[in-house]
Amino acid sequence: MKNTILILAFSFISGSISIAQDVYYTKQATLQLVGELDGQLLALQTTQLGIKLDYETASVIVRFQLSSLKTDIDSINEMLKKSKLEVVFDGKLGLEYINTENHPPQNFAAEGKLTIGGLEAIIHGDGELLHIGRATDYACMLKMTIPLNFKDLSISGLLPGLNDKFEAVITQALLQKDKN
Repeated sequence: MKNTILILAFSFISGSISIAQDVYYTKQATLQLVGELDGQLLALQTTQLGIKLDYETASVIVRFQLSSLKTDIDSINEMLKKSKLEVVFDGKLGLEYINTENHPPQNFAAEGKLTIGGLEAIIHGDGELLHIGRATDYACMLKMTIPLNFKDLSISGLLPGLNDKFEAVITQALLQKDKN
């Protein structure tokens, strides 16, 4: 009886490990937010972006601290540095799975829930999975572009002169499936 329980437990753990091998975690992706402040281009960027990507289901969780965003405007950087808010996107890429084998460019839709502090909104965007080829560890580049409207997200009055419409662009190199 004990041996049967041990075999069942080992089988369950082994199954969990193989499932976990199809999930990719990174903290080196890039996010850029582009919009306008007083009619001038405003670009904010962070490379402190955590991504959890399930290769089998193409589901994705993206998270970062608002304080990690940087721009070339010191007063905005100081304001952001004080923020304790975390931004989380929990969504699905419009792909059946993440293909790391040789493939033509794959365009897809992305949809998910964006959470900033206690505020939540469903957002939609587009993406592309581009096979790199001949790379030793990396198989593809993933790019997602998501238009954001702060009014739709119930976020207003962040900065005087800030346009409500922004675009979020996420880029990430994806490891070959057997390398993750």
